[in-house]
Amino acid sequence: MKYYGKITYEIDENHPDVNYVAGGWHQGKVFEYEDTYGFDERLYSPEDYDMIINYIKKDLKLVAGGGHNTDHIHNVKFEIRRMA
Repeated sequence: MKYYGKITYEIDENHPDVNYVAGGWHQGKVFEYEDTYGFDERLYSPEDYDMIINYIKKDLKLVAGGGHNTDHIHNVKFEIRRMA
């Protein structure tokens, strides 16, 4: 099973990567990150759907947080879908 995940978010001035933002940071600047995720169909079933979605959300939020935590990301939105 493959899933596509995308996070859209804003960061605040205390984000660990605020000084490394291409084009500079300003309040209200919107960022996005996307990735694909693979889950072995021999290990996961349709009943595991909620767990898979929660895992993807947690992973995307951690990446958006600079790999440290999610304290400095705001206005978070997700797009997650199973790929054919």
